[in-house]
Amino acid sequence: MNKRLFRVHPIMIPFFLFFYLSGEIAMYALVFGSLLVHELGHLLVAIWMGAKVQSCTILPYGGEIKMEQFSKQPKRIQVCIILGGPLCTLLLLLFGMFIDFPQANIFIMIQLSIFGLNLLPIFPLDGGRIIHSIFPKLYEELIGFSGCICVIIFVVSLFYFPVALVISIIFLFLAFQNLSYWRFRKYKLAFDWITKSA
Repeated sequence: MNKRLFRVHPIMIPFFLFFYLSGEIAMYALVFGSLLVHELGHLLVAIWMGAKVQSCTILPYGGEIKMEQFSKQPKRIQVCIILGGPLCTLLLLLFGMFIDFPQANIFIMIQLSIFGLNLLPIFPLDGGRIIHSIFPKLYEELIGFSGCICVIIFVVSLFYFPVALVISIIFLFLAFQNLSYWRFRKYKLAFDWITKSA
């Protein structure tokens, strides 16, 4: 494993500043902690199934885990690893619903947001990754669809500025990610084909 297994993407800085300047330190701690637990779910399932984890980068919607030759893993293992994160978020949600503690309502809202967001059929969210794992030949169509949906949600969110600022940042970031995936799609498809053939 990489010595720096956990990393925080620079895109998180505006979120930290937003919560800090608004005085919502408790909210920041809950969001960041929830994202860590979500990614821990992916990591634990990956390690349990013998996948070689290289790094985990924390992002506003969850994170991005890099593994050695993830595309060579059987579909069943890929889907199980992807579902590990939402499962942990679901467990946190159930904890918040059945155990009474200060900030429980905010805690539940955060878990619902992370859970719902990650299961959207948009790449590279968990929902989009499941689609890609099951139907790898639809990669180009998936990232094209994902990019368009992200741009639409971003534009709509601007009409609700500044209330929807967090949504704007998340979907703008996702739109740029999908643009990057689109630009390098042929290299990825060629790499996947070579590694699967090896």
